[in-house]
Amino acid sequence: MDIIARGKYVITDASAGEDGILTDGAAYFSGGKVVEVGDYDSLKKKYPQATVKGNGQQLLMPGLIDGHGHGRGLSIFQRGGPYDFVENALIDWVSLIEIDPELSAMMSAVRHLRSGCTTMHHNNFGKAGQPAEMQELAAKTIKSYHKVGIRCAYSPGVCNDNLLILDDTHFFETLSPDLQEFCRPMVFYDKKAVVDEYMDLFENLYGRYNDDNTRILFGPNLIEGITDDFHQRVKATADELGKIQIHIHTLQSPPNKAYALKKYGKSWVAHLDDLGLLDENYTFGHMVFANESDIELLASKKASITHHASCNLSIRNGIAPVYYLHKAGVNIALGMDDKAINDDDDIIMELRVIHRLHRVSGFDIANTPALDAFDILKMGTINAACVCGFEGECGALKPGMKADAILVDLREMMETPFWLTSVR
Repeated sequence: MDIIARGKYVITDASAGEDGILTDGAAYFSGGKVVEVGDYDSLKKKYPQATVKGNGQQLLMPGLIDGHGHGRGLSIFQRGGPYDFVENALIDWVSLIEIDPELSAMMSAVRHLRSGCTTMHHNNFGKAGQPAEMQELAAKTIKSYHKVGIRCAYSPGVCNDNLLILDDTHFFETLSPDLQEFCRPMVFYDKKAVVDEYMDLFENLYGRYNDDNTRILFGPNLIEGITDDFHQRVKATADELGKIQIHIHTLQSPPNKAYALKKYGKSWVAHLDDLGLLDENYTFGHMVFANESDIELLASKKASITHHASCNLSIRNGIAPVYYLHKAGVNIALGMDDKAINDDDDIIMELRVIHRLHRVSGFDIANTPALDAFDILKMGTINAACVCGFEGECGALKPGMKADAILVDLREMMETPFWLTSVR
C-alpha cells in the first residue's frame, strides 16, 4: 500500500536538530520504505493515489526503538518479584510467575507498539546445557513478534562462568560438604561445551531468522559470566558476519566492578581492550560504574551502551554517567529492560525520565550544557537502531529507510488537560 502520513510537525531526523523539523509536512511510503519527505500539498499532488494517514494536526516522527529488553510481557514487579540490588534480585526472580513464552513476547510487542515503539531488542537469558530448549524458545519468541507485527532484534544469551556466584570456585571451597554436593554441578561443568553449544545455537538462529525485518545478534549475558575464550569466539564470528552487534550486561553494580578490579587489576572495559576485542560492535548494557578511563576507551573504540534509566533506579544500580558518556561521543541507546518507571513499557515516558535525570550541571555552568530533547530522542531512534543491527535503516524518516513511523496526537499531549483523558 502507498501511504502519505502527514503532520502539523514532522521530525525527520533527531540528529539534524531544528533543521530536521518540518511544518505542515508529510512522508510518502511505498514498498515498505520512505520514498520522499516534504510538504504535504506537494506530496499529495505528486502521489494522488496514496492513502492519507493523519489530518495535519498530529506530530509525525520516526518509530521509536527499544535497544535492550528481555520480552517479559509483564514487568518483574507485575510478575511478583521485588526490586532490589541486582545480585539479590536474580535469586528472587527464580520464583517469578511464569508466562507462556509466546504470550509473553506478544504482550511485550503490543505494549511497545502502543507507546510508539516499532522496533525492539529481545536479549534472552538462557541456561547452560539447554541448547534444544533455547532453540525452541527462540523460535517461539521470534515468530510471536512477527505475528504481532513489530520489527525485532533477538540475541540468545548464556554464561559459561560464575553461574552460582562471583568467584564461584573459591566460594565453593568455603561450603560444608552437603552444600558442596548440592552446588557442585553449578560450579564444575564443561565450560567449553557450553560455548560450543551456544555457537551452534547462534549459527542455527542466524541462518533461519536473520533477514530484512529480524536481526540475530550475539548476547552472552553477564560479563562476569563469560570466559576470555568465549569472548574471543563470539568476536571472531561477529566480525566475519560483518561486525554484527554483541550485547553484554557490564558494570551494572558495585560487586560487578569490584570483581574485575580484583581479578584483573583493571575494569572490564580495559580488560577487553587488552584482549584486543573492544570495538564498534560491542554494546554494553547499563554501564553504571564506568570511570573516566572507561569512558575514554569506549569513545575511542566507538563502542555503544544501552541506558536503562528506570531499571537502574528500580534495582538500585544507581545513575549511569550518561552526561559524560554523551560528552565523550559514546553512542548511547535507550533500553527499557522491561522495567519502565510505570511498569508499562511506555517508551515516551522513558525518554522523559532520561531527559530529567541527566540535566547535569557543575560550577562551570557555561561548559556543562544539559542534554537537549534532540540528544534524548536520538537515544530512542538512530542510536538504538545502531545497537539493534538496523543502523542507517531505521530511526529517521529519510528516503530509502524503512517505513517505520508514528503519528502522535498533539491534542492529547498538549491541549487536553490530563485528568480529562483519564476519565473518558
